[in-house]
Amino acid sequence: MFGSLKSQISSDYAERRGRLIIAITGSPGVGKTTISRLLAERLEAHHIDLSKLALEEGLVEEWDEERDTAIVDIEAMRKKIERLRRRYERLIIEGHYAHDVAPKGSWIFVLRRAPWRLRDELEERGYDAEKVRENVEAELLDICLSEAIETHGSGRVHEVDTTDKTPQEIVEEIHEVLRGVRPPRIGVVDWLGRPEAKQLLEWLEDVPHR
Repeated sequence: MFGSLKSQISSDYAERRGRLIIAITGSPGVGKTTISRLLAERLEAHHIDLSKLALEEGLVEEWDEERDTAIVDIEAMRKKIERLRRRYERLIIEGHYAHDVAPKGSWIFVLRRAPWRLRDELEERGYDAEKVRENVEAELLDICLSEAIETHGSGRVHEVDTTDKTPQEIVEEIHEVLRGVRPPRIGVVDWLGRPEAKQLLEWLEDVPHR
């Protein structure tokens, strides 16, 4: 089964080399920016940081003061991406909602990171306790992955556990999927099944909700 799937993916990649769109998504702190930049260099693709693009193009509808985050006009962003895909043959879209704005037929790579490690990373970045809780909970419950599969189907979605991998190893894994050397996989991680999850769930309960 995997042999025929690999052949199909490899053929698809070869056919789409002139028009390749990749979305790199995942919770804040999983390494999206680093991976997207490295992958763009390797594929000679145009890299789009959705957060920056939203500000530059005036696509921010409002600022959520309570959550300290921008509310983006998703439909306007989809239209912007459609225009950009006609300008660039290879496009890498990066952001926690990249899967929401990537056109049909795009490759979706969901970066994952052990939520107990993610908590440390976000705290080091200076996120307040509630914002850390919100993002750690999203990672623990597979929110980005579930949304990506719902929008694009499992055949175009690949999940990467970045926890103990170098950026180079992650880029290589993505490249192998694109080349058909490795079949796309989901269900790679089960954070709730790990022993560290119990302590993390207790911590989540203690963090006050807004």
